[in-house]
Amino acid sequence: MKKPTRFDTELLTRLLPIDRLDEDGMALYRSLVSSGREQAFRAGAVRLMDRLCELGYMRRLSRTEDDGIVHLRYRNLLTLDTVSISLEQPAPEQPAQNAPESGPPATPSEQGTSVGEGAIRRSDEPPRAAMTLSFLRAVAASSRRTDLAGALGYLYDLLKDAVGADRVALAMSKGLVDSQAANLTEFEDVCVSDEDGQVAPPHIREKVEETGEVLSIQDIRRDSRHFRYFPGRASGALAVSPLKAEAYVYGTLGIWSSRSYAFDSNSVAVLQFVAEFAAGLIKRRLEVEELIFIDQTCQIHNRRYFDEQLAREIERSKRTGNAMALLIGDLDDFKKVNDTLGHAAGDSVLRQVGKILSENARQVDIVARYGGEEFGVILPDVSREGAFVVAERIRSTIAMHGFVTGSEQQPTWDLTISIGGALYPLDATSRIDLMDKADRIALYQAKHLGKNRAIMYEDTLS
Repeated sequence: MKKPTRFDTELLTRLLPIDRLDEDGMALYRSLVSSGREQAFRAGAVRLMDRLCELGYMRRLSRTEDDGIVHLRYRNLLTLDTVSISLEQPAPEQPAQNAPESGPPATPSEQGTSVGEGAIRRSDEPPRAAMTLSFLRAVAASSRRTDLAGALGYLYDLLKDAVGADRVALAMSKGLVDSQAANLTEFEDVCVSDEDGQVAPPHIREKVEETGEVLSIQDIRRDSRHFRYFPGRASGALAVSPLKAEAYVYGTLGIWSSRSYAFDSNSVAVLQFVAEFAAGLIKRRLEVEELIFIDQTCQIHNRRYFDEQLAREIERSKRTGNAMALLIGDLDDFKKVNDTLGHAAGDSVLRQVGKILSENARQVDIVARYGGEEFGVILPDVSREGAFVVAERIRSTIAMHGFVTGSEQQPTWDLTISIGGALYPLDATSRIDLMDKADRIALYQAKHLGKNRAIMYEDTLS
């Protein structure tokens, strides 16, 4: 019996963060090592893993029974490895404080004194975070905010105060950043765009997004598995939760403290709860945007969205001092498509134009159907030469493209576009002035000079 027990002990030592155990936990571990019977060993291993859950290093994922056998699955929150164990007798019911099997963590009045609370708490640490009724009401209040950025900012401050974090950082996933439907300018006040402002390095954020699980590091310097990913002399405690709604992960929400062991299991539970709530707000906002901000024919943004973002980008240009550009494009002689082949063929062509615009603009640019056969592109942080390059790329791609009409009468149709552009604040002093110079002056001259060309406002002055 000794040999298999010793083998299982070695395996558990590799899978579990034994070096993070407190005095009570080490007593459980010593009892486990000395166990001579397999069933006693397994029961002791469960008690040990539950103790690690209480300390915030592990999380119970599931508990199932099958023909008298109890199967338990745990997640190591430091490495995100999964540990499974089976028992012939019911496992001791000591649910982990940081991960109840259903529902939110209990409030202090419901859960009583937490087991081992004094084991890792230090005299200089703030009170443990708890999801009290007032806290839950405060989180729910964020859903009444009409703007997503304001709601996320509110949750950001609420979380920081609740867990006593020195810094909180919200990062969008690459999939959301690249999404044509994402209103990313709403996130700019709460999302950290540069790595210096993040609390977790890219490798850890990517791992959390991939697994969809919370990762908690109680002492960054002692964490041999992840320390190498931190720049410089990183220290303190870190916890990162996925912004997960249903099966989709929109990014990560991380908390950091300069104090090691600052985040207990309740703090991690609070982080996860706020992250899930924030993900729900993001999901709802994107669903609403899909309904009210997307042109259903072209599958790009519509005029309403375009007007809102143009005003927002002009305000951002005022703050940053960086120029932004507006391009207005109008399809040349598009009426002939509808008159000759019908509106179904015309809609097919417009969808293809929308795709060409999206593919040839920069990722940060905002593409929209401006009205009818007219399109707009907003280019943040761009030079005059850079704006013209985008305009010319769009124009030449459309001119060389054979548009599929879906009509037997004429399966393909050749089409061109004329584009006018202007920059703020180099050419215009207001939103109306910018639109006037891009549309009524630059675009008008492009049409007047023979169509199928891109002209910037500055060129109309010579």
